[in-house]
Amino acid sequence: MESPNEASVRPFSDERHTSWSSDGVSTACGSDLEKRDLESKRNNKEQEFKRLTTFIEGQQIKPINRSLSHYLTLSSPVTSNLDDIEESLEEDGDNKNSTSDLENQRIDDHPSGYPQLAAFLNSDENFLICRKYGLLHSRVLLYRQDELRELEQKLQKMDAAAAKSNGGKGIHSRVRDENESGEWRALIQIIDNKLKEYHDIVQRTRSMASLQPATTRNYNSVCNWIFHTGPIVNAEAETFKKDRDFVALVDAKEGSWFDGAVETALSRFGGPFTRRLFISRRDRSSTKDKLVRLYSKRRIDIFSRLVITILAVILLMAPVIALFSAQESGGIKIMIIFLFTMAFSVALSIFTKAKRHEVFAATAAYCAVLVVFLGNFETPMQLS
Repeated sequence: MESPNEASVRPFSDERHTSWSSDGVSTACGSDLEKRDLESKRNNKEQEFKRLTTFIEGQQIKPINRSLSHYLTLSSPVTSNLDDIEESLEEDGDNKNSTSDLENQRIDDHPSGYPQLAAFLNSDENFLICRKYGLLHSRVLLYRQDELRELEQKLQKMDAAAAKSNGGKGIHSRVRDENESGEWRALIQIIDNKLKEYHDIVQRTRSMASLQPATTRNYNSVCNWIFHTGPIVNAEAETFKKDRDFVALVDAKEGSWFDGAVETALSRFGGPFTRRLFISRRDRSSTKDKLVRLYSKRRIDIFSRLVITILAVILLMAPVIALFSAQESGGIKIMIIFLFTMAFSVALSIFTKAKRHEVFAATAAYCAVLVVFLGNFETPMQLS
């Protein structure tokens, strides 16, 4: 057996080199070890190549169907594209604002009762309505107000009694009066606490009163679902019969009444095509109730903007065409300008939230454009 020192000075051989560890155990290295490493790497590469070849051979490449019948049999390409766009936008929103699985559940996935009612109210912003309890707020407000009236009279009587006891001089030192008697201090503290309660109820009443009343359409939608589905007992459902006490938690958008009119028309006269066009795939699968139709706000808004744009073009071009085609006297042309100016003012007031002075300025500009057009149109005719 060779010692470690003797092995360490032995020259390298082409077959094998042996090194020794500190505990006297030999470890193989050198050319044989390198050969085994190269063989193992080559075997691994061959196995990976075989697996890749097997995977590629197992894949079936489907030929592209370019026939005309294939494209004609596509069902509702417009609505399917809208569904894809809607889902991609929703996925982008989900990536930006991560939501819990509970919020993504369908209405029917929640247990019957209050959980399902809450899911229904949360399914559409139009359903977010609640009672403001205006009568109760007024009662509490009146009660706190009368408490302060009583404390005010008590303070005035104490001031009058103190003034008489001091020979009509009144109260000139708070410290002296508190040292003599702590009645004023105790009364002022009570008044301060009652003022805080009064201020709190005033702010709460003002906050609830500033909310817009729930529209008849949204209120009826919620009540019809509650009394049709019956998620809660009748005694507790009675609170939804106070129609004048309900307010909307979401402020109405510009032209929201027109969006509501579009949804009402779609519900009454729409068919399967309009439902696929204006209801996203997720909303269609949110509930099995055929009476519940959750129209897409984005699609309704796009349709409303399109209609308003067409109406604006008509109000701009129709009087021009009418004045250009009219060959009657000037009175008829003035009547045309008057009618279209009135229609423009009404449309501006209804479809927008423009203020009164803005409506007046826009109407004046519209009328001026028509008058200038009429003047420029009649001048060449007179010259000819």
